[in-house]
Amino acid sequence: MRIHTDSNGVAVNAISALASGEDVSGHLYQVLMGSKSLSVEFQHGAVQENGVNGVTNEALLAILIHRTEVLNKRFPCRENSIAITKMQEALMWFDKRTADRQVRGVEGREAA
Repeated sequence: MRIHTDSNGVAVNAISALASGEDVSGHLYQVLMGSKSLSVEFQHGAVQENGVNGVTNEALLAILIHRTEVLNKRFPCRENSIAITKMQEALMWFDKRTADRQVRGVEGREAA
C-alpha cells in the first residue's frame, strides 16, 4: 500500500504481508527510487523473545536529526530548524516511553 510519494517521486510502500503470509504490518517498508528500491525493516516482536532483528523508531530519528543538522549547516533555514526541534522532541518522547516501560519491568516484552 502506497503511504507517501515526495515531490521527487520517491515513493514509500507499507508491506502488510510476506509471500509466506506472515503479518508484517508496521514492520516492513519499501522505498522506491526510480529503478532502485530498498527495504526498511523495523524490530519485529519483543527483543527479549526475538533478539534485535530490525531498526527502531529511535535509530531512524537519530539518522534524520543528524542528516538535517548537517544539511542545515550548509543550507540554513527556519523550516530545517523547526523540523530538527520536532524530531528531537519525538525522540525524547520515544526515550521517555522506553524509560517508563523499564520502570514497569515490561521493556523488551510484548506486555504493555
